[in-house]
Amino acid sequence: MEIDGNTLIFIILILFLFFSSPGGNGVTSQYEFNQISLFSQQLSTEYSSFKNQTYDSNFRNITGFKLSYKDIVNDPMVNATYPIDSKNYDQWYNNESYLLMPDEIINTISDSIWNYANDDETNIFPPIITSTLLGTINLKSNNKYEKIRMPISNFYEPSRDFSESVPPLGESYMDDWDDFNEVHNVSFPHGDIKIQFTHIDKVYTNLVSKKKKYFNSQDDDWKLLNVKIDFTDKNEKEKHTVNTFGIYDIRSGRILAMSESAKFHSLFSFPHYLGIGRNKSSQKEIYERAKKLITEYWETSNYVDTLTMGYLDTFYRDSEKCEFMMFFQLKPWNQYSKDQLKLIDDELKWPLGRPANLSHVPDVEVTSGLIYSPDCGISLSTKNTKGERYELKIRSIRFHLLCGIILFVAQIYLLLRQMQHTNTPSSVNKISFYSFCMINLVDGCLATLYFMSATLLPELYLPLILSAFSSFILASIFETRYLICVYASQVNERNVGIMTLLRGSNPEGDVNNERPVVIPDEASISSSLYGRFAFTLILFTFLILNSMSWPRNIRIIFEYSLIFILNSYWWPQIFRNAIKGIPSRRERERISNPTNRRQYKAPLLWKFIIGTTIIRTFPIVYFFTYSSNIFRHHKDIRFVVILSLWLLFQIAVLYSQDILGARWFLSQHTIPEGYSYFKPVSLVLLKEHGNISDPTASGATSTTSDHPVATTSVDCAICMSEVSVYVEELHETHNVDIHDYMVTPCNHIFHTACLENWMSYKLQCPVCRTPLPPS
Repeated sequence: MEIDGNTLIFIILILFLFFSSPGGNGVTSQYEFNQISLFSQQLSTEYSSFKNQTYDSNFRNITGFKLSYKDIVNDPMVNATYPIDSKNYDQWYNNESYLLMPDEIINTISDSIWNYANDDETNIFPPIITSTLLGTINLKSNNKYEKIRMPISNFYEPSRDFSESVPPLGESYMDDWDDFNEVHNVSFPHGDIKIQFTHIDKVYTNLVSKKKKYFNSQDDDWKLLNVKIDFTDKNEKEKHTVNTFGIYDIRSGRILAMSESAKFHSLFSFPHYLGIGRNKSSQKEIYERAKKLITEYWETSNYVDTLTMGYLDTFYRDSEKCEFMMFFQLKPWNQYSKDQLKLIDDELKWPLGRPANLSHVPDVEVTSGLIYSPDCGISLSTKNTKGERYELKIRSIRFHLLCGIILFVAQIYLLLRQMQHTNTPSSVNKISFYSFCMINLVDGCLATLYFMSATLLPELYLPLILSAFSSFILASIFETRYLICVYASQVNERNVGIMTLLRGSNPEGDVNNERPVVIPDEASISSSLYGRFAFTLILFTFLILNSMSWPRNIRIIFEYSLIFILNSYWWPQIFRNAIKGIPSRRERERISNPTNRRQYKAPLLWKFIIGTTIIRTFPIVYFFTYSSNIFRHHKDIRFVVILSLWLLFQIAVLYSQDILGARWFLSQHTIPEGYSYFKPVSLVLLKEHGNISDPTASGATSTTSDHPVATTSVDCAICMSEVSVYVEELHETHNVDIHDYMVTPCNHIFHTACLENWMSYKLQCPVCRTPLPPS
């Protein structure tokens, strides 16, 4: 089926309209419009309550904070409605009567987590902490603490009927829903954690704005963060993700982050919870400054006016997870002064060659951390979780990408030398198509991944594009063009494989039984191979990207198996050598005719074999042996040793084929002879081709019979000279050397030198264009 240009444009337009999100706030119905309105009213009411709140007053009508831990201890089924009888809203203390945590957790935070005093000016903390930290996490307690019930407003529920226009009002608890599945709780005792800190300095002021605006007037002491935390068990069967806001107190190195959902509006609670472990005067200062930071963010971003349906849906979906309150303490950088830190930060942001020693900048490290879930009643801890600054990691990745480009250039050079070595169809025919397919698949996949990464990492756009361009040139131009040449030289070969050799079938006996074949032109071969290359590349890239979300044990099995298979690229060439029956090096050296010697040369250059193996093994060795690699890949030296031995074994077999002959490992009686161009001819053959001359014209007579003797020479269609041939029925022609002429499968006869020179450039009969097997 063919698709013209207009049809293709129409399909693309339909897909764009189908998959694109609605403009503006994403509202597509009256029901969603009313949902957004109710959501805005709820947040506006809570923000007004927040504005009127003081450091020594309790939370009022704020979702998720209407109850305290003590309220649940006194009455586990108490409703979280405002106001609650006998609850004092005009005072505040850092204990379980006002906080969502028990006193045990509060004391742990004060004594063991946030353990650097705010007024200790000897401790200096990094003002910029944009980084990704890796570490371990432990489940300290499960089902030990009371679970706080948190209601959800009913207007979050999606429409059940297209005719609905008004969302339901009121509140309900998730455990009362008929179709409610249990909250996704943490069940593993030990696991890995990844914490990503990103500074929020600028915000969009409306939905259509293309520029961001600064909002933080306390930038030297306080930072608003975007915090993304992923923690999983060791096998990654259970995964939890929290993507939320955090506040960083630079003076004390304290970080507080809390999840957000439809049942937990944590943004308004930061000022109170940041005061845990502080005296009354410090609480007041911290409260006022944190409140100012949140107010500036809220009003600059026009928070209520920029709400979208996507944000509301995310709020609603996140309600099925545990809510988490995260307390982290950073390690101080006391080896620097504030001026030195500013110099380092400026050089990392805008590199100008300032005298800052960036090679010794320490990692951003969380010395202690506690994660508590008020609605799931669990507590987790983490220690010594660290990672390098984002700018330093970008510099490291940039350096490794440039090294990768050098490897691609080296691979291109080796491939060009290999292509020059096999510059004739006869020599290209000995190359394994599947060996280069495996190599080409890896390079093409790398090009695709580089292109995709360039759109996600603007800081690395140039090196990623250069890497993508290098690998794309290598894969789509040099390697694919070489594959086209290899495929074209083998397209009309009989289906001979290694099993054919082991069965001992004689391919020569089947030559005359073959049906005529049509040789496709290079354009059709190119179109077919490029289409196959694109389809395989898309499928393979999708499989790799999808595997990143698999459980760890399955992902590792897939990764190891894939690396092992794709690094078996010399085995198809080993089988190809055996099929073609390349003679040993000693036999090749005995051939005196330069043309014949060229026909029997080894198909692959040894510098190409060794160079390609080293280039393609080097990245694997780096990722599996260097624990601080840029992707933090796990270390496994044993796998590298096994893989290296596997590659050395392949090279050893190739070398043995070069020295001993390509079929040394096959029994002699199982090896069939290929088609032989050097053989006697019969009178029948000469008669069929009109090569019997008039005996009276030649005057020749037979010495063994009374019959006249036929002329025993034919015309070579290449040089137009006579060719003397060995005729089985004529004894007097038996002194003719059968190696002086060649007989094609289509029974045309040529001088040996003429046909071998012809076959060096085209494997077709010069007379009838029938495909010729390589000599």
